[in-house]
Amino acid sequence: MPTFNHLLCQRGRDQADLVAYRFFSPGTGQPEELTYGALVAQAQAMAARLQAAGMAGNCVLLVCETQRCFVLGFFACLLAGVIVVPTAPPRRHVAQDRLSLLARDAGCRHLLCDYALPPIEDGHGGVLAVGDLRAWQATAQCDGWRARWQAPEVEAATTAFLQYTSGSTGDPKGVMVSHGNLVSNCADIRRAMDIGPGSSILVGLPLYHDMGLIGGVLQSAYAGCTSHFMSPSELVQFPERWLRRLSDYRITHSGGPNFMFELAARNVEPEELEGVDLRAWEVAFCGAEPIRAGTMAQFVQRFAAHGLRPGAFYPCYGMAESTLFITGHRVGAAPAVSTLHGRPVVDCGAPQPGACVAVVDPASGLELADGAEGEVWVASASVAQGYWRRPALSEAIFGAQLAGRGGVRFLRTGDLAYRDQGGLYITGRLKDVLILYGKKYAPQDIEDAALGHPALRGDGGAAFTVTAGERERLVVVVEVERTWMRRLDQHPAIVQALRAGVSAQHGVHVDHAVLIRPGALPRTSSGKVRRSQCRLDYLAGALDVVGTVAEPA
Repeated sequence: MPTFNHLLCQRGRDQADLVAYRFFSPGTGQPEELTYGALVAQAQAMAARLQAAGMAGNCVLLVCETQRCFVLGFFACLLAGVIVVPTAPPRRHVAQDRLSLLARDAGCRHLLCDYALPPIEDGHGGVLAVGDLRAWQATAQCDGWRARWQAPEVEAATTAFLQYTSGSTGDPKGVMVSHGNLVSNCADIRRAMDIGPGSSILVGLPLYHDMGLIGGVLQSAYAGCTSHFMSPSELVQFPERWLRRLSDYRITHSGGPNFMFELAARNVEPEELEGVDLRAWEVAFCGAEPIRAGTMAQFVQRFAAHGLRPGAFYPCYGMAESTLFITGHRVGAAPAVSTLHGRPVVDCGAPQPGACVAVVDPASGLELADGAEGEVWVASASVAQGYWRRPALSEAIFGAQLAGRGGVRFLRTGDLAYRDQGGLYITGRLKDVLILYGKKYAPQDIEDAALGHPALRGDGGAAFTVTAGERERLVVVVEVERTWMRRLDQHPAIVQALRAGVSAQHGVHVDHAVLIRPGALPRTSSGKVRRSQCRLDYLAGALDVVGTVAEPA
């Protein structure tokens, strides 16, 4: 199996003049282009600098504000034999602390960035040595560094990068993704989504996140096509620009989490879509968080007049521990919708050939029949090597055994699902399950029932329990629509409607309803609600509350 290093260098030789990436400036809207030839030349020059600094074989943090520098820095690390640790630029003190946590956990002594950073502790009593990617990029093709680059000895099992998973900043876990994992998963995505040299991809997600990195940066390089990038903040503020660029550049593949589709369907005005043509959009992939049937139907209906086909919507399922992609829907077919406990659930498709996805009773470890809800277990060449420096946890999560499978090692995803006619229906997270009055509830079911009032933002709630005295109390935290923030006199009625909706649908009482500002709900970089962090913020009194907090009932 060729490694990504071989594939990238081949693109630089055989497709030197083809545009590899277009980076849209949030200010001007004009794209900056990078060809495969220029990409490989500059990445090799940067890689030579890393090798000269003795970084080969070590972990290096990659922290970039510009997407171009991130792409060049990431490929430079691969070509240098460096284990790259991509992460978000720090925006607050807590994010600054996270850089130190990651540096300590990964054993990083160096940090690559494209802007000035205050000193970051390396976990060894010193500070990280910083490499300036912006300066390196400016001189990469004219200072002779490229001639000094030496191809590292890289095999399929060699760790390419560490993808740190979302969760508590105090307990980072780095997923060890190998070069073989990258090639295997990109091959699965190309096959499942029908991506070829004539395809074009547009991504508006953070590039340090697995969907933006694997699905955008690496996938186009693997398939030999062009990827387009817009900043996540621009997409959230101006979703109409996402749709217009899909139209202008005849994009065939684009997508993201459920909230992106909901945002566009709800906020884009008709006059902003004048002249937009979405007929080239073949695959509107949706994943990384629960996919809502209502969002899917609303989005397809909203933009059908602009050429979007119902079969373009592409539900899929994946996670960092399996590099990215696990299952996907069939291209061109309208997704199926099933029902569980009265709630519609979207079919996330099937795995690719050679992969095995099982639904398992998490207590007994026995595989369940179709229709029965259990934990998703995965075995494939895309499943990562484990967690960095966590051998016991890696064995527990990546080394599960299933009766009758001949000793095959499975990844325990922690996700709940059931199978029906070959399709996988994701229903929730094992750890997020709520137990109230002796009965189990999926938090998203409680959240959906709570969001009936127009003042409450769709997909903007978190349900969890806290212990009080002898019992568990149900708490629901919900974002308020911006237009309702000053209507404080109506907040009691909003809370009453929230409680009534949950009681009517599930027969349980919401002990405490908390209304917070729009955008204040803790989320991962891909948009998933961080219920555990929301619970911690609630207990610490750190939620950005709108008005006065209602007393628990």
